[in-house]
Amino acid sequence: MMSKTERNLQALKWLEKEKTRDNLEIKSVKDKLINEIKGLNKDDLFKKEEPIKKVTIWQKIRQMIWGS
Repeated sequence: MMSKTERNLQALKWLEKEKTRDNLEIKSVKDKLINEIKGLNKDDLFKKEEPIKKVTIWQKIRQMIWGS
């Protein structure tokens, strides 16, 4: 029969193994995500919108009279 101390030590060892495995998995996922982000084109992420052309009242009147 295992003593309570041995069971606790065994549980601690298991916990450390799980933490190590989780940290490796997290690092792997982070590296994968970083590589995906590095592969993206900056211009695709942050498209510049065309500036809105301001039209004066006289230009609007001229467009209405003469067409475009």
